[in-house]
Amino acid sequence: MTEKRISFLLNIVVREMNSQADGLLRHEFGITYSQFAFLMTLTENPEIDVTRLAEALGVTKGAVSNRLKWFIKRGLASSHHKPGNSKQLLINLTPDGLSLAGAAGTFLEKTFTSTIAKSRNNSYKALTLELEKIYGLLLARRFGENLP
Repeated sequence: MTEKRISFLLNIVVREMNSQADGLLRHEFGITYSQFAFLMTLTENPEIDVTRLAEALGVTKGAVSNRLKWFIKRGLASSHHKPGNSKQLLINLTPDGLSLAGAAGTFLEKTFTSTIAKSRNNSYKALTLELEKIYGLLLARRFGENLP
């Protein structure tokens, strides 16, 4: 068996996790993985505007606006214009949205950590720290920072 390239391997691992997460979230919470990502992004970025939310999710501002309607209709999110700027729409989760994000996030975390624990090198904390470090290095590279 040939050794997989790290960039490809990471991509297929993430794609498989996202696919499984989608099925699990649909079954347990009635939401898709895409909707979960929307919730988690809002959890980590309260008072985020449409432009920044679109960038964080990798979608268009139009897609955010369409998704936002779904979340508002279900009482999971709210929006308001930034004081003094009627063009900038700020988005927050409601208490129900925060609750759903927390419950779904905890559920997925338990599910995937139990799977990772079956690996020979099962240090979830070490893996998390290393992935965060790699992500930081990739961001620094994207923004042209000099790396050691």
